[in-house]
Amino acid sequence: MGRLDVLVNNAGLTIGDRITTVDGLETTFAVNHLAYFLLTGRLVGALKQSAPCRIVNVASQAHQRGTMHWDDLQGERGYSGWSAYCQSKLANVLFTFELARRLEGTGVTANCLHPGVVATNFATKGPGFIRWVFKLLRPRPHDA
Repeated sequence: MGRLDVLVNNAGLTIGDRITTVDGLETTFAVNHLAYFLLTGRLVGALKQSAPCRIVNVASQAHQRGTMHWDDLQGERGYSGWSAYCQSKLANVLFTFELARRLEGTGVTANCLHPGVVATNFATKGPGFIRWVFKLLRPRPHDA
């Protein structure tokens, strides 16, 4: 394998109903956080060999509204699409901080960021109120 200078983990999904993956995991947490965790874990050796390099985890300001329900990460005892999203993005931030600590001195840095409001289809399948808010906030294409 050649050099791996940057790993950008970028996934964001919010859905209204609790849906599980074929592995039985709650979909929002699996896509938004566990995918970052798994991919990074599989590539950390290559990243260390490529140092100096960086890991960038796209999180969200929504992490500030998140609470880690350590005893119910899968939302089995009560599900809210927005709460699941916020928890998954808080998990991204916590993971990034711990990853940065563990990679200290290796030449690999770990960072997370809030991308801002971007023109995507994000939240088009989310809970009704969230879908409305994101439609309202979504940037509009400029006329030429």
